[in-house]
Amino acid sequence: MMKNIIKLLKIKHYIKNTIVFIPLIFSLSFFNLKQTILAFNVFIAFCLIASAVYILNDIIDIKNDKLHPIKRHRPIASGAINLKLAYVLFVLLVSLSCITAYTINPASMVMIITYLILNILYSYYLKKIPIIDVVCIALGFIIRILAGCFAISVIPSPLVILLTFFTSMFFTFAKRKLEFSLVKDNDNLRKSVKLYNEQLLNQYVSINAILSIAFYFTYMLDPSTILKAQTSLLYITVIPFAIIIFRLLFLIYTCNNNDDPAEFIYKDKTTLTLLAVYFITLFLILLI
Repeated sequence: MMKNIIKLLKIKHYIKNTIVFIPLIFSLSFFNLKQTILAFNVFIAFCLIASAVYILNDIIDIKNDKLHPIKRHRPIASGAINLKLAYVLFVLLVSLSCITAYTINPASMVMIITYLILNILYSYYLKKIPIIDVVCIALGFIIRILAGCFAISVIPSPLVILLTFFTSMFFTFAKRKLEFSLVKDNDNLRKSVKLYNEQLLNQYVSINAILSIAFYFTYMLDPSTILKAQTSLLYITVIPFAIIIFRLLFLIYTCNNNDDPAEFIYKDKTTLTLLAVYFITLFLILLI
């Protein structure tokens, strides 16, 4: 039972919530213990609310998941977790997340509640509308960024917001493409996926990959970023960042047994190595 509950929480997807640390890193506040603790608490709050949202999505999508070659093995779709327990876990996680966020400040709790409302609307209505479904997921990442800013009292950068938006669009369209390629029977595709076509998804993935690199490059060359970091060498990190995007593109267009690009971050050793190079380069530059 516990193994299935852990699987239901989708802990491996918590990596998506590390985005809340971006304001901490680029404000150079990671040596401030109090600020770091606040950012970590926001991370915990979003992990809890994310698991609650995953459970809600699995409850709503149970019929479609049973027809999916991979998702039919999920705890709720397979019957390993009954719906009553799933709802209890959902309420518990939402409560714990709100309490954790409130201990930081009211603004953080507002972000958690906003994230929850957005995802409820997405789960029931907005995910059925092409493009809007992907935009909703991107907004979820922006909410994480804002929560990370509010927790440590940092003013959010417009360029970081745009970078976050288009990078999350890249990952979400990549997920749509992978699922479209994996499920051969169009009738078994989720409505939010079957309304697209492969050529269109390929274009969306490529466009958002380019925009992600462009906005990252622009942010690193922005005078306010250079002034805040007190170094003009941040542009060097554009190289490993771009290579990571290229590697992900390679995996997205050559993989035929996975429907989630986040899996590549865990399973692909090359991607993990590139991420390590990126973060080591970034921290060395910031510490110079």
